Amino acid sequence: MRVLVLEDNELLLETLEDFLENEGFEVDLAKDGEEALRLSYQNSYSLYLLDIKVPLVDGVELLKELREYGDETPAIFITSSTDKDSITSGYEAGCDEYIKKPFDLDELLMRIKAVLKRVEPQESIKIDENYSYNVKRKRLLKNNQEIKINLKDLQLLELLLTNRGKVVTKEMIKDKLWQNEELVSSGSLRVYINNLKKIFGKEAIENIRGLGYRFK
Repeated sequence: MRVLVLEDNELLLETLEDFLENEGFEVDLAKDGEEALRLSYQNSYSLYLLDIKVPLVDGVELLKELREYGDETPAIFITSSTDKDSITSGYEAGCDEYIKKPFDLDELLMRIKAVLKRVEPQESIKIDENYSYNVKRKRLLKNNQEIKINLKDLQLLELLLTNRGKVVTKEMIKDKLWQNEELVSSGSLRVYINNLKKIFGKEAIENIRGLGYRFK
């Protein structure tokens, strides 16, 4: 797992780097909020470990901006503050946990593991009385027997299920199924939607005109 650490105290930054690498994490370091923001756009992380009082952009404002852009990476704030308003603003910005300076490294590791465990994807999603989807193994099951469907059908199904009850836009589907491929026809998208409707029934997937689809 890859962790971004934002901390302007160089000694603590080096300590955290050594400790986390010894625990098997890949670690990227930032000494100010702007550098952390740049790294967050360039890389994908499993966790943000953010000091609050840092130069240029503080940790709270940094996390607010990331959350506004849809980045849901779990975040732990490091702070020397005991002020209730400061802690409240951190949670409102979207942090998952706090740890106060000075802290024990073993306690930090326990908090990291607890946060990562909470955000683990479900191993299995129950679709209805007959069907379920195994998230980790990427398998569609009917009465515990695997149903063979193609990869893009599976990718589409997972996207719809993890956003069940919400509108999944056509842009979201194209990003998930085709990523960097430039030419994507609406006809191809409808083919995969219809493939899933054949399995779950026409009423299972609602067409939201002009926007996308919703799995009921």
